[in-house]
Amino acid sequence: MAKIAVLGYGTVGSGVVEVIKTNNALVNEKAGEPLEVKYVLDLRDFPDDPVQKIITHDFNDILNDDEISVVV
Repeated sequence: MAKIAVLGYGTVGSGVVEVIKTNNALVNEKAGEPLEVKYVLDLRDFPDDPVQKIITHDFNDILNDDEISVVV
């Protein structure tokens, strides 16, 4: 499983998360392995969005996590 970190949750970052979530089976097939968004880095909080549970405000959380193989 490839674990992904998305830097920013604006127009592009939220779109990346949405595409991975909505088209999960197709994205996994094209990638050749399952993908999981583990972190979303942003300065803001998103209390009404399910992404809030994976929001981080500290880049070091991503940098120091050996499971992260892709940064978008």
